[in-house]
Amino acid sequence: MAQGRHPIVIWLRRTRKNRYWAHKRRLARAGARIPWSSAGLYGMALLLAALVLWKVPARSSIITVSTQPQVTSRPSWMDRLVASWNVPESTLRSWLDQGVPLAGLVLSRHRVQAHLGELMAMGVRALTGVHYADLHALLQVEIPALGVVKPLNVRPVKKRVVPARPKAQNAVDPNLPGDGGRVWAVLGADPIVGIYQTHSTESFWPYVPAGSATADSSDWSKTIVQVGWWFAQDLHLIGISVVQSRVNNMSQGLLASYNKSYYTAKTLLKWYPSVRILIDLHRAPSNRTPATIAGKSVAKISFVVGTDKLLPNPYWHQNLAFAEKLSRRLNAIAPGILEGSGIDVVPYRYNEQLMPGDLMIEVGGPNSTLAEESNAVYELARAIQGLVTNGEIP
Repeated sequence: MAQGRHPIVIWLRRTRKNRYWAHKRRLARAGARIPWSSAGLYGMALLLAALVLWKVPARSSIITVSTQPQVTSRPSWMDRLVASWNVPESTLRSWLDQGVPLAGLVLSRHRVQAHLGELMAMGVRALTGVHYADLHALLQVEIPALGVVKPLNVRPVKKRVVPARPKAQNAVDPNLPGDGGRVWAVLGADPIVGIYQTHSTESFWPYVPAGSATADSSDWSKTIVQVGWWFAQDLHLIGISVVQSRVNNMSQGLLASYNKSYYTAKTLLKWYPSVRILIDLHRAPSNRTPATIAGKSVAKISFVVGTDKLLPNPYWHQNLAFAEKLSRRLNAIAPGILEGSGIDVVPYRYNEQLMPGDLMIEVGGPNSTLAEESNAVYELARAIQGLVTNGEIP
């Protein structure tokens, strides 16, 4: 074998040499072969893209989501192509409806015009509910968090400024019963019953020191405020939202109590405008014999309705009508619980001029026990719940 760049092959048999070179020629032809079918398809795709860019008219404006896309009046290249086929319009519509259902949405009634822009817009809208040219809406479909980002052309809405909660509304007295000692105890959302106690220190003889001049106490757990808290709890447990004011309206003495409780009631209605029933809870000034209901000793209840004989009271007729409904309901579920006729109509208005459904309710007397008081306000809560359910409140 000679020395050189390529080896010199000495063939011993001619047949082997011919097979070798035939194989080499086949490999050379295979390597130089041109994929004409792929090149042709690729070229047709490029030509079609060029025709679309050249012939399909551009849209001048964005189609809003709430309107249907309008087909341009200029015939498209597809319209001219279909016209050259001489295919009936009905046949073409059938083909398109079966093969490309969205195409039927953009076909003109009188001319067969199919623009790729309309097809794309309707396809995207059918899938996402937005127009393909609305970039913000499309991104929001893919990235829901973008919903909090407002488009630049949308004027931001001013937030309603909620007034700061008054400090007095958050006042706390650790000696008050329940609700963390909050002076304004709220049970439930949007209370419809408001409770306050003009004579906050009213108590009961069994719980005051012997020899006391009056049945009053500074221990809230033994006063009408405690009874009001039980009343509020009973209302809330049976589905009635309620607010109880535990403001001490006796802080300036007995004579000033109604003047102070007037402003307490006005504040309650201002802070909780959803209130429909306003109750000034008392115990009667004289002793009362308890009733026996279902084997339990229950303090008797009466309603005091003030008229307009001495001072204006535009709501006293409505208050009286509501007291009559409530007394009937109460007597129906707890027969014998009413003291006498159940309603005392008096010439003094007792702060009942603030709204319809404004009542003074007396539960028991100074000789009543806390257990009797608790049993009584439970029945009272049930009676109110019945009127609320039947829509019989002012």
